[in-house]
Amino acid sequence: MRPGAQMLLRRRPSGESWASGWGSDGSSPRARIAMMSKTNRLLCLLLLTALPAAAGAALKARAPAQVSFVAVGPAGLRIEGKSTDLRVTDRPDALVVTVPLSKLETGISLRDSHMHEKYLESQKYPNAQLAVARSAIKFPGSGQTTEGTVPGTLALHGQSKTVPVHYKATRNGAAYEVRGDLKVDFREFGIQIPSYLGATVKPPVDVNVAFVLDET
Repeated sequence: MRPGAQMLLRRRPSGESWASGWGSDGSSPRARIAMMSKTNRLLCLLLLTALPAAAGAALKARAPAQVSFVAVGPAGLRIEGKSTDLRVTDRPDALVVTVPLSKLETGISLRDSHMHEKYLESQKYPNAQLAVARSAIKFPGSGQTTEGTVPGTLALHGQSKTVPVHYKATRNGAAYEVRGDLKVDFREFGIQIPSYLGATVKPPVDVNVAFVLDET
């Protein structure tokens, strides 16, 4: 060994082996622990910043939003209805979608009257409400899309039932474009199956909601 080379080597205490915690580069156990702690803190910070903000952020619906439905029956019967009067409430435990039923329109005034007066009884039961637990929703990260099927509670015609809801959410910056689809069997809510011009609608009815949520 060249003269003075020994001064460049870190010496471990006598009796200590490399297996006792000293690094192969001569670093002490204390130095190695400090380095591991810094690494762990950095990893935790990266994981926290990667979590979708909406998991805890307050959300507010942007206008316009839309609800629509499609009902089909024999002989090519197809009834489509929609409304842009849709309210989304962000509660700590759930996202709640409220639809004023009297605002639903099918494009034919006489058919609308029958729908509201005979079937939905919109004056007696003015709103339909769908609640989905926040914990069941997987919020996407920036520039990403998530989707899944989750249980929701649908309150309609004075009754509440659990229904499966398929959702798709896309995040653009601080905004979330959300679409939800569900099938509703009116018979489960005590609603008579609608008929139009002698043709009876075949349950269930396909219902769709679409809206944009902004982080506040």
